[in-house]
Amino acid sequence: MATDTDSHSSSAATRWDVRVPTAGLDERLGLVLGASALVVVCTSMLIATALALGMSGGPAAEPSPGLIYGASAVGLLAGVGLCWWRFDESERRAAFPLSRPSRTELGWTFVFLPLGIGGFLAGEQVAALLGFDLPAFYAYDLTDPATALGVVLGAVLVAPLAEELLFRGALVGAVLESRRSVVFAGAVSVGLFAGYHVFALGVAGVFAIAGWAIFPTILRFRFDNLAGAWLLHLLNNLYAYVVIAVLAS
Repeated sequence: MATDTDSHSSSAATRWDVRVPTAGLDERLGLVLGASALVVVCTSMLIATALALGMSGGPAAEPSPGLIYGASAVGLLAGVGLCWWRFDESERRAAFPLSRPSRTELGWTFVFLPLGIGGFLAGEQVAALLGFDLPAFYAYDLTDPATALGVVLGAVLVAPLAEELLFRGALVGAVLESRRSVVFAGAVSVGLFAGYHVFALGVAGVFAIAGWAIFPTILRFRFDNLAGAWLLHLLNNLYAYVVIAVLAS
């Protein structure tokens, strides 16, 4: 059950308190959606520019993994930076609820780590039944310095924090304040977050990411905090983009 920032009545079904922001984030929904689009535009432009300048094999070449993940890091920072710049102090506090996690939140986070991987695999299987295959997004050589730098910077360090701030922070806050529905806000967040990955992982990736994204979304609502979701995202990406890549090599 959603409650506002001054009321903390609990839902009989979930016994959770979900705070609805009252900072005017509902009027910032267009800005947040624009920031999400900026991530894609900025990333695409950086990759295209690097290829045109011959920095990754020439205009007709496939962009290198280091270039892709490095450009995505810049794009994500641009999107989050736009929101941070345009929000006032109260809007930032409401959009980015980030504080030290409790032991309970940490416990949920570590339990959700394997569950999230299971959700990803389940989404991948659903996509396969529909005829879509997931590309091998970890097929790269981490012994190459440029690749390692791009993967670690983009996928492990920047993406977990920036994506949580944008999709489960600002976006959830804006939709929640506008519609006062946890289910709707969560669905919008999961849907847009998963859809944003179609450029890198294809249609199958949208299903897989949606299956995973359920779990950080639950953490964000359960604890009114992005710390657990951020940690879950970081550990997941460390596993998916580094550990699996090393094992695959």
